[in-house]
Amino acid sequence: MPAIVVAHNAVRADDDPSTRDVLAQVEFVTGALKSLGIGFAIVAVENEGFMALSPEGPDVVVNLVESPPGRPRFQIEAAAALERLGIPFTGSSSAVIAATTDKEGTRRTLASRGLAVAPGGILDPDDPVLLDRVPPPWILKPALEDASLGLDDHAVTSDRHEAVERARELRRTFSGQPALVEHLLPGREFNISLLSGDDGPEVLPPAEMTFVDYPPNEPRIVGFKAKWDEESFEYAHTVRRFLPPSEADLYSELKALAVEAWHTLALAGYGRVDVRLDENQKPCVLEVNANPCISADAGFAAAAAAGGYGPADVVRRILAAAGWRP
Repeated sequence: MPAIVVAHNAVRADDDPSTRDVLAQVEFVTGALKSLGIGFAIVAVENEGFMALSPEGPDVVVNLVESPPGRPRFQIEAAAALERLGIPFTGSSSAVIAATTDKEGTRRTLASRGLAVAPGGILDPDDPVLLDRVPPPWILKPALEDASLGLDDHAVTSDRHEAVERARELRRTFSGQPALVEHLLPGREFNISLLSGDDGPEVLPPAEMTFVDYPPNEPRIVGFKAKWDEESFEYAHTVRRFLPPSEADLYSELKALAVEAWHTLALAGYGRVDVRLDENQKPCVLEVNANPCISADAGFAAAAAAGGYGPADVVRRILAAAGWRP
């Protein structure tokens, strides 16, 4: 067996684009491995797919396994299977993936350490008293999904009845998952990517997500269309830009917040922290992403490129953080 196995969740032809995107991540990683002269095999994982591997090999698994829609525990189970087999793998542990998959749990952990988060919590549609404590406008999302699943045209509202019905709809659509409601912060939004280094996580250039020519009534959020629907207005008009040197003070704030979130949740290898500014221009953490997307056209690769790192540099560093030595 080759020293490196690149593992990803199995993909079908009729899967949605957020699920199929993992194949682009495989292409990014395997292209880098080829340029580094490192042999590899690719494994598509379904259910207990890692059981075919043995502790005698490979030396390390590049863990690109993500959760298909409606199965939020799949990526947790995949990482746990590798841990049981004793096979080193890239990125964060199963415990960290579980912690960051739980958006409300992540919020509570960060807040307990003094990191700012948006006002919010789990909304019980049968007892929506939380809405009395969280100011509108509200953004509602499934509490355990990623890739902006559930963030559609009805994700944002200032109407109490609509918020309650949205929570019920999300619970039906996403297999009984609770609905997370948050105050939609009005300020700028940033993605801060981090890459393991010898002296701890290196913060790559922060990217601002700008909402170009959005109509006044269009919520400025990075929803499902903005990420995956290439024919949509949102996809064409949600534009990434990197902070200019003139905003050094803001960069320092974002960097400090991202590093603290990394350490608080014990990320490894690589990660991304999503941040938005509140009414007072204070950065608040929206989400912490363990093992974020590393396809060539995704934010992490763009931030790495802005920092002077190509795919081979990124993959070499991620492998090194997993203990790989050629």
